[in-house]
Amino acid sequence: MLQLISIVMVIYSYFLIRMNLPHLPQLIPTHYNGSGVADGWGSPETLWVLLAAQALTCAVFLLGPYLGMRNPASVHVGSRRLSDFPPAQRTRMLAKLNDLAGYLSIVMNVFFVYMLRQVIHQATQAQPHLSMFWPLGCLLAGTAGIAWYYLRLFRRAARSADDEES
Repeated sequence: MLQLISIVMVIYSYFLIRMNLPHLPQLIPTHYNGSGVADGWGSPETLWVLLAAQALTCAVFLLGPYLGMRNPASVHVGSRRLSDFPPAQRTRMLAKLNDLAGYLSIVMNVFFVYMLRQVIHQATQAQPHLSMFWPLGCLLAGTAGIAWYYLRLFRRAARSADDEES
C-alpha cells in the first residue's frame, strides 16, 4: 500500500506539471538563495527535472526491498547484512525493510510535491519568495524519525537472532 501511495504521488506530480505548464510565464524561478529570494530563472520545462528527481528517488526506495529479496547479502539492516539472518527471520526483516522504504519514499514524495506546487505558485508571483525552513525541516525530521524507529527494530531483531543462535 505504501508503494502505491508513492507511485500515485509521482503520477500526481506529472499531472500537476502537465496541467500548469501552458499557464506559466516564459521564465520561472529555478533557484532560490538562502533567504528564499529567487536568484535563478529558467524555462518552465525545467519542472520535468524535478519530476525526474522525484521518480528516481521513488524508484530507489521502492527497489531496495526487491534487491534485498533477490540478493540478501547486498542489503544491510543496522549493522548486519540481511543474509546474516536465518531464513524465517529474513522474511520478517524484509517486511520491515519494505515498510521502511515505503515510508521514506512517501516522506520524499511529499517534499517533492510540496516543492513542485510552490515553484509553480511562485512562478506567477511578482516577487517570488520561497521559504525552505519548514519543508526542509519536516523532510529531515521525518527521515530521521523513520530511520531511527526502523534501526531500533532491526537492532532488536538482530538481538533476538543472536539469542536464538545461542
